[in-house]
Amino acid sequence: MVASVAAAAVLLVYVLPRAVGTTLSAIASSFSTVSFTDLAVMTVLWGAGLFVHSFVLTGALPGLTRRRALTLNLTGSAVANVLPFGGAAGMALNYVMIRSWAVSAAGFASYTFVTNLCVVIVKLTIPSVALVALLVAGAGLNSHWGALAAVSAAALGALVVVGVVGFSTPRWSDRFVDWLARIVTWAGRVVGRQPDREHLVAWLRECRAQVGDVLRHHGRELSGGMAGYAILQAVLLGASAHAFGVSMSPAQILAVFAVDRVLTLAVLTPGGLGFAETGTAAALVAFGAPAAAAAAAVLLYRGFTYALEIPVGGTWLTGWLLARRLRPTAAR
Repeated sequence: MVASVAAAAVLLVYVLPRAVGTTLSAIASSFSTVSFTDLAVMTVLWGAGLFVHSFVLTGALPGLTRRRALTLNLTGSAVANVLPFGGAAGMALNYVMIRSWAVSAAGFASYTFVTNLCVVIVKLTIPSVALVALLVAGAGLNSHWGALAAVSAAALGALVVVGVVGFSTPRWSDRFVDWLARIVTWAGRVVGRQPDREHLVAWLRECRAQVGDVLRHHGRELSGGMAGYAILQAVLLGASAHAFGVSMSPAQILAVFAVDRVLTLAVLTPGGLGFAETGTAAALVAFGAPAAAAAAAVLLYRGFTYALEIPVGGTWLTGWLLARRLRPTAAR
C-alpha cells in the first residue's frame, strides 16, 4: 500500500507536470479562474451521474432500492479509492451489506459479475465511439488514437464472443463451470479448506442462471444506466475544461474521456491514480490545450470523480454502520 501511494504521488507531483510541459506553481495558479458557478454546475453533474448509475445497480440486483444502490456505490468507491487493488476490498464491503439485506450469496455473485461486466464494456466501448466521433468531425488523428481504439475494440469483441458462446452453448458453459470448480477446490485445499465440489458446481450454475436472467430481463435498464452515466461523466470533463478556459469540441472531449476511462483500469495505484491524470492531461495538450490549464482541468475533474467519493462515501459508510449498530437496540 505504501509503495502504491508513493508511486501515485510521484506520478502526480513529478511526472504529470513534466509530461505536459508545465510546473506545479503554474497548475496551482490556474485554479484562480474557477468560479463558484463552475463548481456548482460540476457538483450537480456529479450527483446526477451517481443517480443515473444507480439504475445499473438496481438492474443488476432486482429488488434493490435506490437508496441501497447509492449506498453500495458510494461506500464501495470510498474503500476502492484508498487501496491498491481496492476493487476487492470494495467488493467485500458490498458483500457484507448485501448479505445483511437477506440477499443470497449467489445473488451477490450475480450482481458483482454483471456490474463489473458493465464497467468493462463501457470502458472498452468509449474509445471506438470517440474515434468515430473524431472521424465524423474531421479532426486530425495520429496512430495512438487508432491503436487505442483498435485494442479496445478487439478486447470488447473477444469479451462479447466469450459471453455469447458461454450463455448460448450450455455444453461450453458447463465445461467452464466444472473447470472453475476444480480450480476453486484446489485453491481451497491449499489454504486448508475442504470445499464440496458438487455443491460448488451447483452454486456456480445457480449464479450463471441468475446472470442470464438479469441480462435478459433488465438489459434496457443496464444499458440506459451505463450510457447515461458515461455521458454525464464526459460532460463533467467538458465542464472542467471550460472552467479553465479550455475550448474543445465534443468529439475531442469524448476522445480525452476515453483515455481517462481506459487508464483507470490501471490497478497498480488506487483507481489508477497518477496514471489517469497524466495520460488524460497529455491527451488534452495533444488537442491544443495550454499545459497548465489542461493539468488543472484534469485534476479538478478527478477531484469530483475520484477524490470526492472518499469523504462522501466514508461519511455514508459511517452512517450505515451506526444505523446497523443501533438497529438491534431499537429491536430490543
